[in-house]
Amino acid sequence: MAGPIAVGDAFARATAIQPVGELRWAATVDDGWDIGGIANGGYVQTFAVRAMLAAVDKPDPLTITSHFQRPVKAGPIDIAVEVGREGRTLSTASTVLRQDGKEVLRSIASFGDLDQLDGPELITAEAPALAAIEDCIRAGGSGEGAGYPPRFAEQIDIRHDPRYAGFAKGEPAGEAIMAGYLNLLDDEQVDEVALTLLSDAMPPAIFNTSIPVGWAPTIELTCHIRARPAPGPIATTYRGRVIMGGTMGGDLEMWDSAGRPVAQARQLALLPKAAIG
Repeated sequence: MAGPIAVGDAFARATAIQPVGELRWAATVDDGWDIGGIANGGYVQTFAVRAMLAAVDKPDPLTITSHFQRPVKAGPIDIAVEVGREGRTLSTASTVLRQDGKEVLRSIASFGDLDQLDGPELITAEAPALAAIEDCIRAGGSGEGAGYPPRFAEQIDIRHDPRYAGFAKGEPAGEAIMAGYLNLLDDEQVDEVALTLLSDAMPPAIFNTSIPVGWAPTIELTCHIRARPAPGPIATTYRGRVIMGGTMGGDLEMWDSAGRPVAQARQLALLPKAAIG
């Protein structure tokens, strides 16, 4: 079972949980981690990850799938965990988050020890060829409503490759892709829990197409953690693969400063309302 959560830095404090009973925790969704008043999905998911880590006997999340059922706003949440099988290599758990008595998120995850997982490697994916980080465009500001940047962008370091940054000025690149660097603020180290946050930190890839910019609520988000990241920013690409039926699917890859793939994610989200009339 995981030990007490360190709360000596901003992200850890903003995702801290407190035990309130057997396999139950309480937490507070902080103000400012939102897009137009609705908490970012990756941020909400980290509460589920922390609670499940506290309940199982393995140190690392390997895969987590979350289904988002209602918008989450700043304020208290309740977290209930059910532990499944705890094996020698993998342990599985599920969790339900509730706010104001209503279920808002349901997740299932498998955990292991990344230091103990070993085997042959075959990596055919390639790290993205991004502009130097000092040449990338930092997101920030206090955006209101569904515009960009949202207040969430003040809580982490989001830097857009200049080739894909024009959407913020109404000049989309013309293809469904976002790319750049993601990091926590104030030299806070990105760990495996933070990777689950960053898996939903890039703006929707469709913002770089002719589809109108707007709030695009996540339906389901799956994140695979492949390795513990080396210190430094996380190079990220996010591509929109299929847009149809009022929904959009996207694939995300994250690479650490050592050039190693550290996480992959895929999500299904609703198109902004402006795009479907």
